[in-house]
Amino acid sequence: MHGRTLAAVMMGGSPASRAWVGTEYPNFSRLNLPYFWELEEAKITGAQRFAQDLETLRSRGIDPAKDICGVMLESYVGWGAIFFPKDYVQALAKFTRENGILLCFDEIQAGFGRTGKLFAYEHYEVDADMVCCGKGMSSSLPLSGVLGSAEVMDLPDIGSMSSTHSANPLVCAAGLANLEFIQETNLVAEAERKGNLLHEALRALQARHPDRIKRVIGKGMVAALVLVDPKTGAPDADVCNRVAELAMEKGLILVHTGRESIKMGPPLTIPDEALLEGVQVLGEALDEAIAGR
Repeated sequence: MHGRTLAAVMMGGSPASRAWVGTEYPNFSRLNLPYFWELEEAKITGAQRFAQDLETLRSRGIDPAKDICGVMLESYVGWGAIFFPKDYVQALAKFTRENGILLCFDEIQAGFGRTGKLFAYEHYEVDADMVCCGKGMSSSLPLSGVLGSAEVMDLPDIGSMSSTHSANPLVCAAGLANLEFIQETNLVAEAERKGNLLHEALRALQARHPDRIKRVIGKGMVAALVLVDPKTGAPDADVCNRVAELAMEKGLILVHTGRESIKMGPPLTIPDEALLEGVQVLGEALDEAIAGR
């Protein structure tokens, strides 16, 4: 999912989320996510999986080198803060460069320091042609933007890329102040440092419940616990839902995904003590949910 507006919804991978549109746009082609654990189970590399994905497109009658004009992906998959295998994205980037295809990253959720990098796609050590930004761009007022190379961004005529709310003075001032604050307080590096504290504390929770917490995922100040049923190993969304509810009652707001993940994205400015206190409350909620209280 890359947003809630018409074209963004039509591009997304969830048929249920696209249902309200009433039609499918035939020129969007989607691939299944290369979850890193699936690659580990299949004993293949990310580059090998990308080669398989190219063959999947060819089996649909698509010539990837000729028929694709652009590729868009979230820098991490939102429901579980799941990053792509690095070599998968690098193989993808190499293919787009060799064939004149635009490579675009959705950084609405991930950008502006959240993952310990200014933009999350930097973890893959690739270059982007276009980057979609929002949320952390202003950290308060509604502001979004598109970044890109001059070669791409200068293609439209002056004035042709506009909207009713574009260049709103108030939100632009907020966005500028936000970017200055990020730079002046070295917030990106701080997010990396605090992220290490967060993930270390979450791994301690995993050690406390190794049969329940299958994975601790994420980078920097975004993380998720993936829970399973200890008897079957199946994803356990019910316990995650209960943990989110109990945590809220204790004053801790988690991201309720509705899936087998407990996701969190603390403020980048949170003090260390408050960050660790939040993990402690999460642990209490987790203990109670598992105990059935």
